[in-house]
Amino acid sequence: MFTLLKLIRLAITAVCALLLFISFREDDIIGLIMGVAMAGFVLAVVWLVPLLFRHHPPKLPGQFAGGFTPTAAHDNIAIDANMELLWIRDPVRGERYFHRSDILAARTNYDWRNGTFRQRIELQVNDAAYPQYSVLFQRHSDTWIKTSKRNGQERDEWFDRIRAWTGLVTVR
Repeated sequence: MFTLLKLIRLAITAVCALLLFISFREDDIIGLIMGVAMAGFVLAVVWLVPLLFRHHPPKLPGQFAGGFTPTAAHDNIAIDANMELLWIRDPVRGERYFHRSDILAARTNYDWRNGTFRQRIELQVNDAAYPQYSVLFQRHSDTWIKTSKRNGQERDEWFDRIRAWTGLVTVR
């Protein structure tokens, strides 16, 4: 599907390039200006609109370390209830595994940057070097309110799952 759309985009670009080439060869200045304006608009729509909707969330690893088999998994977080391990992917600190007893507290949060909401769960863990980790929920594009709310719903679902799994009573 995406390859077909890319081929269509390249075909439209080739047609616009041909129209520009033809309009440059004529002596009509009005036709030249109109040809450049129309081709520029079409090329801007064809090449810039997909950039607005482009979103490539990170994938789950193909194989987890140490026999970790997720009971429940999302793009940046997974729980193995049998081994009592939590796998997270922090955007700054990378991938980490935590035992259930290492999780001290959790809270939901978001920030607003460049017109997008970034939904996240912040975990406080029993680690002297890095006591706080963030798990981003960005499966859906954050540039639209509807999909940003969907990320927030998934974040809240995982927050409840972590709270139930760890047995935390006081969660900030």
